[in-house]
Amino acid sequence: MSVAEYYKQIVEASLDGVMQIDATGHVAFTNRNGCRLLGIKEPEQSIERTWVSLWPESSRVRAGEALQGARRGKRMQFTSMSSGPKREEKWWMSTLTPLLDDAGQVQSVLIISRDITEQMRVQDALDAITRNLKSRLTVVSAAQHAGAQRETALQEKLDIATLAQSVAEQVSRQAQKSEAIGQLVAGIAHDFNNMLQTATMSLSAVLDRPERLANDQRRMLEYAMEGVRHAAILAKRLLGFARVHAYQPELVEVRALAAGIEGFIQQSMGPGISLLVDDSAGEYFTFADPHSIEQALMNLCINARDACDQSGPIAVAFGRMSISDDVASTIRAPGEYVTISVSDEGSGMSAATRERLFEPYFTTKAEGKGTGLGLAQVYGLMRQWGGFVDVQSQPGVGTTMTLAFPRAGSNAAGEMNEPVEISAPA
Repeated sequence: MSVAEYYKQIVEASLDGVMQIDATGHVAFTNRNGCRLLGIKEPEQSIERTWVSLWPESSRVRAGEALQGARRGKRMQFTSMSSGPKREEKWWMSTLTPLLDDAGQVQSVLIISRDITEQMRVQDALDAITRNLKSRLTVVSAAQHAGAQRETALQEKLDIATLAQSVAEQVSRQAQKSEAIGQLVAGIAHDFNNMLQTATMSLSAVLDRPERLANDQRRMLEYAMEGVRHAAILAKRLLGFARVHAYQPELVEVRALAAGIEGFIQQSMGPGISLLVDDSAGEYFTFADPHSIEQALMNLCINARDACDQSGPIAVAFGRMSISDDVASTIRAPGEYVTISVSDEGSGMSAATRERLFEPYFTTKAEGKGTGLGLAQVYGLMRQWGGFVDVQSQPGVGTTMTLAFPRAGSNAAGEMNEPVEISAPA
């Protein structure tokens, strides 16, 4: 095969349209995909047509300028809309490269045209979103400006309204941020989990035949398998954060639920942690997804373990809480709640840390020790159930985190003890 035939096969294999334009601006060569993109059957149908004439009339001046630039030895780029093979409108990006003869003079021009319709549609959609956001920001800014002009006459009322608006906007931003990040994380975690399954099966197939491996090979493969297991746990946490599984709320007695996973939690804590679970009498019913409650409790216990530097007691207690109208807020609706609290005697948190505690990806742990997703996930789950999370913490003293679930009524739970009033934390 000659060199010319070899390169011709490469050009014909390209998914882009490839053309050679002679010194007069006429088409001298077109590959098969170039014909398909132009909507013609044979290359001969494009031969001796000018390249500029292939474009709609509104784009021909710019096409001519790009071709002239390439003839002067410059590499040019030209983008325009034109009809596709089915007469549908498509966007094309053409790159014009001068081809030189032995004397260094431009002999012809190589043009590679690529269909960029999908990219342009995505860009148009992003531009529309940006314009919409700017428009909304303008409206909000105008409203705030108008409110400022009335501030002197209505100062006290505006202070209250501004505070309420700030709280509502903060909750809304948190929900929108969690939803957007959740969708992104769900897609990544799903693909990541599929790849991990393939890696696990491959490693298992090799490790199942240890007689074929040297000692150092087996040890390295075991390390690899352990790494895959850790990655699989991370993928499950990401999927849980993204809330991609359907929740199935049911009547749950939270003390019995916690007792069922007490051994598993203790094993996860390590030998330096003493897990103390309240075993006093009482039943605490709520409607929620039991698996999600287990996950939330596990997250709080792991955070407590890390705050204690994996040494010391961690206490899990149960109770009831009553939120009256005078202490209710945007995130704490009035009503009766059952609670699970996790307390540690660890490093505690400052007020600044507590304010950001439930932000996705915010973490005070060292790099590689935490993802910042656990508490964001707990916050989202509690909001979904109509509950909330309370945090009481002081630096150097310790932390108590309380999950408050709406209490199930006696009609659903049967005979229940009367609630014990507990003042709502500030």
